[in-house]
Amino acid sequence: MNFKRTGAIALLSLTVGLFGIESANAKNPLTEVPVTAPSNYIAQVTDASNPIYGSWKLRHSVDGIVYESVLVMKGFSGSMRTRYYHPSLGKQAVDQTMYLKNSPDGLVLLGYSPVYAGTNRKHPTYSADNFLFAIEPDGSAKVETCDDSRQCSAVTAQTIR
Repeated sequence: MNFKRTGAIALLSLTVGLFGIESANAKNPLTEVPVTAPSNYIAQVTDASNPIYGSWKLRHSVDGIVYESVLVMKGFSGSMRTRYYHPSLGKQAVDQTMYLKNSPDGLVLLGYSPVYAGTNRKHPTYSADNFLFAIEPDGSAKVETCDDSRQCSAVTAQTIR
């Protein structure tokens, strides 16, 4: 099973099951944006059935660099700001658009268009993030991320009230 796909699905299922996400139980065709998976290693991604509303703090690391994000979901899409320290660029902040999808392994959040925070200028080194949220058959929650460069990590998620 692909780690990136598994990670993104775990995050979404965890969010639904553990963080009390509200569901409208219906899609709004006026806000649904058609999205395709950004890479060929996320297979069988389909539109999500239920929107998600809320805010979360997500934390993960890759190669010793810690990434802290604030995710705000407003239905089938949302935004995420990530802060981290890049060894040669210094402190960085990146904004991304996030889209909610289903996969066989759980819920997936696909990140698109990483830009310098507060601008429309593409970030030259940041790969879009993808998260998996899942509740496993044994009841355990899984939250993982893999970016478009296939750098993967476990994730901690905390609801922001």
